[in-house]
Amino acid sequence: MKELFEAMVLNRKKCPWAKGRTMASHVIELESEVKELKEAIGEKDAEEIRGELGDVFWDAVFIGVLAEEKGLFNMKEMFEEANKKFKSRKPWVFGNEKVATAEEAIKRWNEIKAEEKKAKGQR
Repeated sequence: MKELFEAMVLNRKKCPWAKGRTMASHVIELESEVKELKEAIGEKDAEEIRGELGDVFWDAVFIGVLAEEKGLFNMKEMFEEANKKFKSRKPWVFGNEKVATAEEAIKRWNEIKAEEKKAKGQR
């Protein structure tokens, strides 16, 4: 992970194309790679899935580098937040709650997500 992050920082400094990217412009690249990943999954092609998943990850990390440059947050904070969110939304895995079916898990995930948004004053 560190090596990839450092490569992204170097890319941003030395590549004319990367220098011109913004989070808004680069999210288009991410969307394109997600589409390609979806196609690879549909084709059940493990090699393509691995490659496209790597591309999705690359683009997500690149957006993180751009956010870090702007002083919005750093990658460590982003990963910590992702981990915290994941654990808080799965109390049947990381806590004492019980769910018996996938439907119950999805319902509970969505309830917790809605509670989090409400607490933040979001819809």
